[in-house]
Amino acid sequence: MTAAILCIGFLVFATHQAQGNPDKIPSFGGYKPFTVLTNSMQPKISAGDMIFVEEKKAANIKKGDIITFKISDGKLITHRVVSVTKQGFMTKGDNNNVRDKWLVKPENIIGTAAVIVPKAGNIAKFLASPAGFSIFIILPLLLLVLIEVYQRILKALNRKEDPAVTES
Repeated sequence: MTAAILCIGFLVFATHQAQGNPDKIPSFGGYKPFTVLTNSMQPKISAGDMIFVEEKKAANIKKGDIITFKISDGKLITHRVVSVTKQGFMTKGDNNNVRDKWLVKPENIIGTAAVIVPKAGNIAKFLASPAGFSIFIILPLLLLVLIEVYQRILKALNRKEDPAVTES
């Protein structure tokens, strides 16, 4: 139960951070979570999947790796490396007909896709929404508080009814 709450909390926090400022995405153990927004990498990765990107130096990236990187307008893209040059990396979405028009410079690389969790990005996005946050975070916490208050009231009432408890 505690592990599930921590996982949900992590997903909500990471998704919220990613929506606000992609540069401040938390890294845990060298991995950053991202929600995939398009189907450009199908069938391997689909829109709504969550990928965990391992921070990796450009020197360790090779042809065939799936990388996440920043393009000039600040957007994050996850595509496959189709060639490596001295200046950077040429990429292409698996579901696209042509290579990307840009050259990915080493300093723009976030890392390589290490883990893909189907549809988890949709779940994290919902949990980070006001409705999802209310339903899955606030209501359960409120329920736990109410249960605790109820148990304390019962305990107090039982003490009043049991004279042996009050005399000691």
